[in-house]
Amino acid sequence: MEVQDLDKHIKQQKMLPPPVGIFQTREELLKHVRDFALSQGYMVSIKDSSKDRYVTVACDKGGVYRKRLKSGENMRQRKMPSRLTNCPFEVVGKKDDELWTLTIKHGEHNHEPSTDISDHPSCRRFTEEEILIIREMSTAGKRPRQILKVLRQRNPNLILDSRNVYNVKAKIRRESLSAKNMDSPSSSSAATMGVLSEGAVGNANGNEVGTTASFAGYMETRGVREARVLASELCRHMYTLGWFSGTGGSITIKVHDDSIPKPRQLVVISPSGVQKERMVPEDMYVLSSDGFILSTPPLKPYPHKPPKCTDCAPLFMKVYEMRDAGAVIHSHGMESCIVTMILPFSKEFRITHMEMIKGIKGHGYHDELVVPIIENTAHEAELVESLTEAITAYPKTTAVLVRNHGVYVWGDSWISAKTQAECYHYLFDAAIKLHQLGLDWSTPTHGPIRSINGIWGCNGTMSRGLKVGGLSLDDMIEPSQRCILLDIEGTTTPISFVTDVLFPYAHANVGKHLAATFDSEETQDDINLLRSQIQHDLEQGVVGAVPIPPDYVGKELVIASFVANVEAMIRADRNITALKQLQGHIWRTGFQSNELVGVVFDDVPEALERWHASGIKVYIYSSGSREAQQLIFSNSNYGDLRKYFCGFFDTTMGNKKETHSYFEILRTVGIDRPSDMLFVTDVFQEAVAARAAGLEVVISIRPGNGPLPENHGFRTIETLLEI
Repeated sequence: MEVQDLDKHIKQQKMLPPPVGIFQTREELLKHVRDFALSQGYMVSIKDSSKDRYVTVACDKGGVYRKRLKSGENMRQRKMPSRLTNCPFEVVGKKDDELWTLTIKHGEHNHEPSTDISDHPSCRRFTEEEILIIREMSTAGKRPRQILKVLRQRNPNLILDSRNVYNVKAKIRRESLSAKNMDSPSSSSAATMGVLSEGAVGNANGNEVGTTASFAGYMETRGVREARVLASELCRHMYTLGWFSGTGGSITIKVHDDSIPKPRQLVVISPSGVQKERMVPEDMYVLSSDGFILSTPPLKPYPHKPPKCTDCAPLFMKVYEMRDAGAVIHSHGMESCIVTMILPFSKEFRITHMEMIKGIKGHGYHDELVVPIIENTAHEAELVESLTEAITAYPKTTAVLVRNHGVYVWGDSWISAKTQAECYHYLFDAAIKLHQLGLDWSTPTHGPIRSINGIWGCNGTMSRGLKVGGLSLDDMIEPSQRCILLDIEGTTTPISFVTDVLFPYAHANVGKHLAATFDSEETQDDINLLRSQIQHDLEQGVVGAVPIPPDYVGKELVIASFVANVEAMIRADRNITALKQLQGHIWRTGFQSNELVGVVFDDVPEALERWHASGIKVYIYSSGSREAQQLIFSNSNYGDLRKYFCGFFDTTMGNKKETHSYFEILRTVGIDRPSDMLFVTDVFQEAVAARAAGLEVVISIRPGNGPLPENHGFRTIETLLEI
């Protein structure tokens, strides 16, 4: 089916059934069916259900109107015709081996699509998750208008109003008084969350709102009890590591419950001012998912102080919100403090080529680990803003250092958080020991720390290198720069390798790659980036951009439309992140199968070795993705050259022809004086942008490079050995 046939296809198939598939939970399956139905102009409701076995979902126009009275003159008559049409549409979800499978029992309707969803009673009901939110916020003392605001932030299409919230609150109140459970769509979720409406609730300052015996009973359920025991055990263990000494440091763990979405799960947090080596499960606080205290530790006799929730709580909740973590550790380990003091003005901790880097999520031995550093404040809660900014600016990080204070580390689970915390502390300690030995922890070989006034260069000047004959010390550009930033195309690698080898390989294999890996998490990330880029291109009228059809029309048609867009992007030689990331993943397959071999100019290995021996740090900045850059140098015609590089930058830093991109690189590397960095490129516009940022710039003249404007005003080189 061609892309152009999409509109015709949709018109012929009015009100399609939802695509079949396999889902992790019953709630996920129901959301899939409801969202798809809404896009087609019909609504559904649960017709029959067994919580742990199956659920039958039917069109809400199914069935017929039943008259209440059998006969008689006073028989009640409907003033309006019934909306019910006895629609036969039904789909079934069945649970098998912990997964839910959706099948179509009857996929057709006997009515036209609705033009106003508010006509459907099912649209005037809250979803299961919304009811849970109302329960929890009601418990926290929130007013209906406040609850409605939160619900509309989560679902901008919500058509219900505060009166509907009042009705749900009233129902919860009636059930509480009659000691009944609310008729929740998920019995396990209701049992877990419903008791919160009856429990002890307070805010982060510990002000209690209310308490009942049923709530106290819930706090003794297996999930909460195990989380408390685990948190106290970890506190005692981390005290022995020196992370929680002097009552400092803290830990938080989510209460795992498969029936509750992770963002809504309860949170266990250690208290403040308590001897961590003597912690017991009863010392733990239990909080709701939005930070309200549900359970406080009991009072202890003198000399113990009254319990107080840790000041880290707002920061923990922010990490949960932004990273969907399962646990967070706040350590006061000495190494995490000292490592921020060695470079007091640096905003980052960077280290590479250490085995323990492999223990950090998303990193390998050759990668450069970057941990942001934020400044300490007198009160812990005041760190929330800077922590938020750091997490936003460094989406790959799983830790944030606080100068002169400690570190926050998180993971998907307590095991992940603990493992990564151990690796981070090992790396901090290694960096300190390397520094004490006069070695540079941030370079691949961890060689001697070099003095800027020593071997970096001669009086901060640069002289024009000769273009013919042998090279001598007098002929070379002698940089005073602390580091060198290299382009790839036309600088280290022939442009022809990219245009005649890499681009054609990606062009020929994009469809094959997408078809083979379509359902993988990595390819889905690539597809999401492409969708956003294509939507932007369509809005801007970019030539070659074609719409991406919805998934329900079939994977083949969706892939074909992506291929058409990618091919147009490649033909236009567009330097956009969505394209470069996908190309990098396609090229990786080629390098792994030995279909591709990276090519560098003959002078590149010798120049890299010379700079490395002199202690000059070398970085790459290319329009290709970081992964593609590393593939070229790790699989080059001169072997693996990655040991000579301290880092790789791509267009996620910004467009190479824009000045702010170079400011971002300077900030990332930690260079205060822009002139301490030398940029080598073959593109005049890039040279102009870099010089505007204050970098020293030379232009590379290589075979196949494009022409330069007359009187361009830049120094030029024909080989990297001239530097």
